[in-house]
Amino acid sequence: MEVSLKEVFGVSKDILKSYVVRQIDSDFKDKLDLTDHHLVIFGETKVGKTFLRKKYIPVTEEVIVVDCTKGINLNDIYVQILYKAGIEVTEKITKTLEESNKLKGEVSASFLEFLKSKIIGEISSKDQSNEVKKPYLPNTVSVLVSNELEKAKKTTIVLDDFHYLPLIEQYQLAFDLKMFYQNGIRFIILGTKITSGYFEKFNGELSHRIDYIDATAWTLEELRDIATKGAICLNINISDKVIEYFIEASNGIVSVFQGLLFEICRVNNIKRKQEMKIEINSLDQATSITKNYWENMSKTYFTKIKDIAGGGKRRKLHLYYYITKIILNSEQSVIRKGFPFQYIFENLKEIHPFGGSINHGALTTVLSHIDELQIDKEIFPKVFTYFDKRLSIVDSDFYFITKHLDRTIINDILPPHEYAINIDEEDEDIQIKFF
Repeated sequence: MEVSLKEVFGVSKDILKSYVVRQIDSDFKDKLDLTDHHLVIFGETKVGKTFLRKKYIPVTEEVIVVDCTKGINLNDIYVQILYKAGIEVTEKITKTLEESNKLKGEVSASFLEFLKSKIIGEISSKDQSNEVKKPYLPNTVSVLVSNELEKAKKTTIVLDDFHYLPLIEQYQLAFDLKMFYQNGIRFIILGTKITSGYFEKFNGELSHRIDYIDATAWTLEELRDIATKGAICLNINISDKVIEYFIEASNGIVSVFQGLLFEICRVNNIKRKQEMKIEINSLDQATSITKNYWENMSKTYFTKIKDIAGGGKRRKLHLYYYITKIILNSEQSVIRKGFPFQYIFENLKEIHPFGGSINHGALTTVLSHIDELQIDKEIFPKVFTYFDKRLSIVDSDFYFITKHLDRTIINDILPPHEYAINIDEEDEDIQIKFF
């Protein structure tokens, strides 16, 4: 059969013919074959999480895949699971769902703040005392769903983009996962920037029942193998100097690297496998393609950045604007590792007009709402997340954007006059709270 360029290089929902097996493939397959644990595949967007799952867990009669979206809750997911399994949602299940939603709607604001504190790593003694007041959320719904899945012989549930679940729903899922495990129902969960032990923060009984796979890392050799494997499929030769340039220019981001390889093939009119081998070796062409690729992508990201910098309700001193400037002006070594709270705090003191007065509590409040801010502004995928006292990038393309960003244009992206602070604001708002 004729091989098309779109089957080989680029960004696709399907597994590309240039797919390269990494060490994490072996790790994932071992966990899948040798244990009965739930599995969590995590990492930034577009690093290969879904490809990894699709390669080793294709959709079969026993596998059900559910995509989380904005506004979805856990009970919505359970209804989708039943529907995709061909199981009728009975009146008993419907009433149980309604009662469950009502109970979760009555969860106190203080407990929700406690959950957020656990995730962001800011648990005060006051917050800690709220743990004993955790709400009673029965697992009746998940028990009913589990029993129906057992009857229907459905053994594996894939939950994609789980990070869109609200925090209280993630909390409930952590407890339901233990029950599903005991009943032989396995969950494969895909999500962005978290760390090993995430679900155990909510439910310690998941220890030794859940494993984590970090899909983020791609070695230089693995990226080179993508280019080589794809070139063979298309009967072309991409010179080492072009491959190395694209690896460096893409900042090692696999989706960008794939996109650049796709573009240089397209520009050279290689849209399918060639009858006669073609050489691609122009570094000038590769440079021009990278520049155009960055310019096209950056338009979208500059809009996102401006929306985030504008803030939401907490905009009086424009802390989101100054945090965004700190990020854009940081070195790649910092950006790739994430921004520790103290790093942001120290830099904020240097560049903010009232930096000497801003306290830890004010900054914590702003950072802890950055995920909600992006959801409210419908920024999907999110660019940042705040987790374990570190502000991290969750959209891997952002590494490529910042690598080639000319810092002299930051003020053009974020015009300072649009974020001017009115010192005539009420004194009490400027003294200590700053939000």
